[in-house]
Amino acid sequence: MNTTYTNICIRCGKPRIVVKSWEEKLGFSTITATNTACPDSECQKIVDKNNAKQKARQDALKNRHSQRLQARRRS
Repeated sequence: MNTTYTNICIRCGKPRIVVKSWEEKLGFSTITATNTACPDSECQKIVDKNNAKQKARQDALKNRHSQRLQARRRS
């Protein structure tokens, strides 16, 4: 299955470029993973910053959820 695709930057709309590609074995399957980046370095910095902010928010939500769950189990 050699399908070519284009991955578009979510911010500027330019086609992203492949930075790194590797294969991982998972059981009997081989998965090909690819890291891509925007060709505009300033745009990529902004996207990375937004992604980090979103990940921090998600981590905080997971942390608060687990704390509430532990508090309910103690009561």
